[in-house]
Amino acid sequence: MQENDNIKSGKPQSTEHGAAELEKTVKKAQKREHKPTVKKQALTPSGKFRNILAAALVLCLGLAGFIIFILTNDTTPPAIQKVSISDIIEDSAVVTWQTDEPATSQVKILDSNVSISTELDKTLVANHSATLTDLKPNTRYRFMLISKDKRGNEAKLEIELTTPSQPYVPPMVISEVKTSNITDFSATIIWQTNRPATSQVEYGETESYGSIASTSNEPTTKHSITLMELKPNTSYHFMVKSEDADGKAAASEDQTFITLSTTAAAVEVGIEIGKRAPDFTLPTLDGKELSLNQLRGKTVMVNFWKSSCSECAKEMPDMQAVFDKWSRDDLEILAVNMGERAAFVQSFFDSRGLTFPALLDSDEAISKMYQVSTTPTTFFINADGIISEIKEGSFTNEPEIERTLKSL
Repeated sequence: MQENDNIKSGKPQSTEHGAAELEKTVKKAQKREHKPTVKKQALTPSGKFRNILAAALVLCLGLAGFIIFILTNDTTPPAIQKVSISDIIEDSAVVTWQTDEPATSQVKILDSNVSISTELDKTLVANHSATLTDLKPNTRYRFMLISKDKRGNEAKLEIELTTPSQPYVPPMVISEVKTSNITDFSATIIWQTNRPATSQVEYGETESYGSIASTSNEPTTKHSITLMELKPNTSYHFMVKSEDADGKAAASEDQTFITLSTTAAAVEVGIEIGKRAPDFTLPTLDGKELSLNQLRGKTVMVNFWKSSCSECAKEMPDMQAVFDKWSRDDLEILAVNMGERAAFVQSFFDSRGLTFPALLDSDEAISKMYQVSTTPTTFFINADGIISEIKEGSFTNEPEIERTLKSL
């Protein structure tokens, strides 16, 4: 109260108090006079990103405009490359090519007399194909490959082709040559060709033949000619020939058959002793075919067997010993395997050193025809084709086989 009263009354305050007030006033003035100037604040991270994004956007817009400018002013044609011509025959061919950008496809045939174009394929692709038709044989052609891109820029490439003189025709092939219905005075020769052709057989008692039999029938793929007025119990050589409508001919290799003796011809065919053994033809391990009738004039052992039969395997060495001892002019041994694969039969023979012919009765048709119920079973057939002995079960040794053969 006293201080306030002093101010109001105008009385001077104490010297100490006045000095303190004066110092405060001076400091405030100094602070106001030296207050720092406010500087521009630094950009925050989000601010920097906005600036970068804006700059990138400007750059992209500029680049897009440049690309649009280039595209709208594209005058470069597509490049044609990797041209290939395939499936060339006398009247057509297939042309393929590639372009470095999608384009249309068309081929123009340039000729001194005519200009032909394939139908324009407007589909824009990089891999192109066109088929040329109605060409002439043995003629040189010039072709123009044409491809246009979507801007209409056109590329052209000229190529050449010479068509073959005539269509390829595979050679005449004769197959399945067989003999059947052999008697003492006749035999039927049958064969097949890969296309219709004529039928002819050359035959005789030597490889020079000397006789010809043919038919006047229409060309066919299945051929059959019966040879007549043959001699009984005689070996004949023969060769079949065929010729197609274009004059292409083929001939078989020389083959043989033996006519029956007059006595054998009178004997009934059957699977019992005293009857004529039914003829058959089976493949061998080397891919050839062998017929029983081909062996007429010599003794034949027809042995039916399976590798799973231990008795069959047991008698094989004795059969091999007999086979080695006897001449091929006097004896033939045929081992007819029942229903097993060729590779398995080959392995069986190789492992045992067996060299007599192995025949493959894959579907067991011949085994059924001979009514084989026991393995092994062996039929002894004499030179006239007559069944002279039948052995069911295995042989005990080599001498047993020898005795049977000598008794025939």
